[in-house]
Amino acid sequence: MSQNNILEVENLNVKFYTYAGVVEALDYVNLTMRKGEILGLVGETGCGKSVTSLSIMRLVPPPGKIEGGDITLIEGSKRQPVLKLDDASLRKMRGKDISMIFQEPRAYLNPVYSVENQIAEVLIEHRKEEFLKMAIESHRKRTLENLAKTKGAKAAGDAERAGKVPSTFEISTYKRLLRNPHSRIARFLSRFSRQRIFADEVRKEVVRILKSVEIPDPERVAKMYPHELSGGMAQRVVIAMGLACNPALLIADEPTTNLDVTVQAQILNLIRQLKKNLGSSILYITHDLGVVAQLCDRVAVMYAGNIIETTDVFEIFKNPLHPYAKALLESIPRPGQAFKSIRGLVPSLINPPEGCRFNDRCSYAMEICLKVKPLFIEASKDHYVSCHLYGEKSK
Repeated sequence: MSQNNILEVENLNVKFYTYAGVVEALDYVNLTMRKGEILGLVGETGCGKSVTSLSIMRLVPPPGKIEGGDITLIEGSKRQPVLKLDDASLRKMRGKDISMIFQEPRAYLNPVYSVENQIAEVLIEHRKEEFLKMAIESHRKRTLENLAKTKGAKAAGDAERAGKVPSTFEISTYKRLLRNPHSRIARFLSRFSRQRIFADEVRKEVVRILKSVEIPDPERVAKMYPHELSGGMAQRVVIAMGLACNPALLIADEPTTNLDVTVQAQILNLIRQLKKNLGSSILYITHDLGVVAQLCDRVAVMYAGNIIETTDVFEIFKNPLHPYAKALLESIPRPGQAFKSIRGLVPSLINPPEGCRFNDRCSYAMEICLKVKPLFIEASKDHYVSCHLYGEKSK
C-alpha cells in the first residue's frame, strides 16, 4: 500500500440478516483514499455506498453485521485497525479522526438542544483539555488586567513573574482536571463549579466554527434550535459539527440531497474551500456525476455491493473501462440527444447473480462472467477495474 494513503479498506464483507433472507450488502470491497484528496463514491441507489461509509465509522445498524475484512486509518506512522478497536477507542476516533456529514441533517440534529449545545458536545468530548487551558489562560490575563487597573502595572508584573496570580475555586478545579482528568475528586468538584470561563471559551469556538462554514450572524444561529433552521442552514450546522475537531477524514453522504440548486452550489463550494483550508481528505458519496466532475479528484464506481472501477476524475469521463461505468456516463441527459437508460434493474442482494453481478445487464457478458467474479486489476497506471474484458481472467 502507498505511504500516501489515509484509508485502506480491504475485502470488506457486510451482510444484513433479515426475515426475507441474508442481504449481501458489500461483497469483499477494496478501497483506498489518499491524503488531501476528494474521492467520489458513485453508483445507483442501493449499491452499497452508504453502507460502506457506515462500515468505515463502525456504525452499521442491526441487523447488519461486518463479517470480514480490514479497515485501516493511517495518520503519519500510526495505523488504526478500525474493526479491532474497543468502544472507548471508537468514541475517541469518531468526530476527532473520522467525521461524517449525514444525508438528512434534521434526522441527526436533536430537536430539543440548541445549535450551540450540539456543537459544544463534540468539542468537549474531544478537545476538553484544550479548552481548560484556554480558560486558565483567559482568567490569568483578566486577573492581571484588573490588578494593573487597581494596583498599577508594576504590581501586576511582579505577580506574573512570581507566579502568584490570584486563583478561584473554578480555576483550581480546571487545574485539577488538567493534572488528572479521571480524578474522582476533580470531577466531583467540577459539579459545584459554575465553569463560566470554560463555557465562554467553548461558546467562542462554536461561533468561530459556524462563521467558518459561512453562516451569517453565527452568534444568533448558535442559540437557535433545529426547527428554526432552513434546509441549507441545517446542512451547514451539520458540516460545522463534522469539522469541529479538524478530522483527518471527512465522509460526506450525499450532503446536497433535497436542497435547491442554488444552495447545492453553495454547499459544494463550501466543501471545496474547507478541503483547501483544512487539508482534510473527503469521501464524497453521490449519484450525481455532475457533482463528481466539478468537485472530486478521483472516482470509485460502485455496483451491487462491489467497487468495479477506480481512477482519476478526468480519466473516468474520458476513458471509462467497465461496461457499467460506460452505461452510467451514457445515461447523462444531453441536449439534442435521446435519453439512454441502462436496461434491466439492480439485482436483489438477497440472492445476487453468480460471477459478475452486472452480467444480466451487460452487453459484453461472456460465459465466464456468469460463473466467476472478476479480479480487481490495474488495467493502466492508477486505473483499476473489475471486469473479465481486461487483463488476466479470474480463476
